[in-house]
Amino acid sequence: MSSSSLKETIEQFNRMAAEARKSVGYWAEMPIVEFTEDICRLMDEQGVSRAELARRLGTSRAYITKLLGGDANFTLQTMTRVAMALGGAVHVHVAPQTATVRWREKPPTRPIETSTEADLSGGHKASRRTRQPVK
Repeated sequence: MSSSSLKETIEQFNRMAAEARKSVGYWAEMPIVEFTEDICRLMDEQGVSRAELARRLGTSRAYITKLLGGDANFTLQTMTRVAMALGGAVHVHVAPQTATVRWREKPPTRPIETSTEADLSGGHKASRRTRQPVK
């Protein structure tokens, strides 16, 4: 490939990327990727299989595979249920499109009450969580 051909290809790619950045789909994809990566990381850290996560959520292993592949309907409700099944929480942050955002996890100073499996599988509505002091 000649240098002029490479330069034209790079320019074309940059135009296509600039056009893509104008779409909602472009900006919606990154949080989905980050969410699924975080869920996979928590599963790995905790030794939780897809089958076990499905059991905790009261759903099928096939749905978990679909979810981790980024092909599910990612509502905040769904994301929260999945995160809670692994002892996690979803945090949302809005920043300028050009910003680079890095999360730093800090353990809580006091334990936080965790959910029950009935809460996660839709058995009943979960109540708002409150911090419980260490006894």
